[in-house]
Amino acid sequence: MTVDKQSELFYLERFKEHFLNFPQGDICPDESPDFLIKSANGNIGIELTDFYRQMDSESPRPLQARDRVRQKIINKAKSIYDENGFAPVSASVYFDLNFDCAKPKIDSVANRFVRLAKCWLSEQTDEKTWARDDIQINGVHSLRVKRLKMAKSYWRAPQASFVPELQPWQLQKILDEKSTYCEDYRKKCNKVWLIIVLDRFRASSFSLIPERIAEHPFSHNFDSAFLFFYDYSEVQKPPILLRKS
Repeated sequence: MTVDKQSELFYLERFKEHFLNFPQGDICPDESPDFLIKSANGNIGIELTDFYRQMDSESPRPLQARDRVRQKIINKAKSIYDENGFAPVSASVYFDLNFDCAKPKIDSVANRFVRLAKCWLSEQTDEKTWARDDIQINGVHSLRVKRLKMAKSYWRAPQASFVPELQPWQLQKILDEKSTYCEDYRKKCNKVWLIIVLDRFRASSFSLIPERIAEHPFSHNFDSAFLFFYDYSEVQKPPILLRKS
């Protein structure tokens, strides 16, 4: 399973945990839509898409593009770390908001994080933080690593910045784009759901959700569409059903 598909499955499982009416059945990875839920009452197709405050077409190097670079580095670091069979850790890399990296340098940056984590494993501490001067990578503020009592390591790149309020037109733009694929989706399933994922640990995604979003009428071709605000805290907000006009 690819990294992207693993990420989609992760969000879908979190969505399932917090949506009481999630259909019972086997979750089968697909491509169009992303998943099929095969139940006794037929198939339900589920398409997942990320919410971004700024789209690729809006500037030469928007937040979304820089966010992808950071995520590629994190995915590569986790892959290298896991392939070496090191003890499970929770690793958080704090990039500056404007951090960018050329594609040929992604591997070397990822390897630097892995080497630091590897060296720390021999120390008798449960947690360690390296500051900018220790890491010596331009645009990287710090690296924090904690030991885990889990089977797998977890790597992430949290971001902090000014947080704007999500606007209904931004969701409608996503709904319009994704609705054009509904006819093809329905060739494989009886019903189609769309889940728009907003992740507060991605600077390009995180936005405040005004209360009016739950009451705002949207236009789309899905049987159900949801906004899922994914949060790493213990109190997870439930998915918001986007009302059809």
